[in-house]
Amino acid sequence: MSTSNALSFIRNFETDTQMRKLCNSCKSRGELLDLLSGMGLPFTEFEFDEVINSLLVKCQTYEQAGYVKNIKDWFYLFG
Repeated sequence: MSTSNALSFIRNFETDTQMRKLCNSCKSRGELLDLLSGMGLPFTEFEFDEVINSLLVKCQTYEQAGYVKNIKDWFYLFG
């Protein structure tokens, strides 16, 4: 498990519509993390938060920060 997998997930989620559909079909965060692990992208919630925080620090506009926060909010919608 690594933060690089969490970053890869975020990058792929932005561009891969098939991945987004699969992720959105999950019923829980555990199911989502299992799906991603099966796709070769295992990471923990802690690692996801580390990547989100790192991306937020690098944002140069409110729009960029808003986009990163939207991804974080989406991820935590899964109970």
